Amino acid sequence: MHELNIILAIIYYIIVVLTVTHVVMDNRQPAKTMAWTLVIWFVPVAGIILYLFFGRNTRKERLVNQRQLDELSKRSMLGFVEQQNLRLPEEHKPVIDLFAGQSLSLPFQTDEVEVYTDGYQFFPDLMRTIAQASSHIHIDIYIMEDDALGRLVADALIAKARQGVEVRLIYDDVGCWQVPHRFFERMREEGIEVAPFLPVRFPSFTSKVNYRNHRKLMVVDGRTGFIGGMNIALRYVSDEWRDTMVRVTGTGVYAMQRAFLIDWYFVDRTLLNDRKYYPNVNPSPFTLHQDPSSRSSPAVPWCLTRRLCRALYASSWEPESMCSLKRPTFCLPIPCCSP
Repeated sequence: MHELNIILAIIYYIIVVLTVTHVVMDNRQPAKTMAWTLVIWFVPVAGIILYLFFGRNTRKERLVNQRQLDELSKRSMLGFVEQQNLRLPEEHKPVIDLFAGQSLSLPFQTDEVEVYTDGYQFFPDLMRTIAQASSHIHIDIYIMEDDALGRLVADALIAKARQGVEVRLIYDDVGCWQVPHRFFERMREEGIEVAPFLPVRFPSFTSKVNYRNHRKLMVVDGRTGFIGGMNIALRYVSDEWRDTMVRVTGTGVYAMQRAFLIDWYFVDRTLLNDRKYYPNVNPSPFTLHQDPSSRSSPAVPWCLTRRLCRALYASSWEPESMCSLKRPTFCLPIPCCSP
């Protein structure tokens, strides 16, 4: 019995050393590294369990491998390469190259960009666009409520699915915690492909609860896209709620389509790269749009804060330029722009 205890103790300390080594090599903030090291070392067994559930830095995980990413990106890349008369302003080229190099945010020409600042403007246009769909509708949303507006959009999607239009919906599992399962099941029964993003079964005992998909992105027929900050919920149709959505038409939609298809592969493991998702368009050569949807993605490690900070920093220091930043919260850590 004494020998067994010695063997178990040796095995345990080996596990402790390996876990502490993992913490140190994880390249996190020194204070967090020291805190987790002390917890693991001085809280037997429980410290390791706590680290496994709450301490692992899943932001650095690449959840879609490079080969799959290449397959999902080739149509978007082809659309970028095939653009004619693409004019990149020389004074902005360093920032454009920075975004393209760090997160494959490619510049595209667009026919039109329209900005909505309230739900009264946005949702009627979204409903009209859905009604005009003939090929596919892709929606990537953080919250879709089971309220009057959510049911209205669901009914519109069901109507298009009955007409033979491909309809796919990704919703965030945490964002829609309060939404009845039946709300999404009804859409599935009508032929809509519905998938949750990173389902969380035990929210108090998982490290996935904080890694969410906050996209508000809609693509219709690969020609029209919506992106911004509005979820599908009745509270966004209110004079007391201020948010922004942007409607994009033209090849700029290719970037949004790519973002959706990468997320769809992540949640459904279905590789969609047919040409119909990137239809031929002939945009005006005078409007430039750079992909705003690829800043974070399961295709790249979820630790893009420093990259974003550097790009924003570079943008704001361009001579004779203005950098407009819209965020619900603004809290930049001091070392965010450090190398």
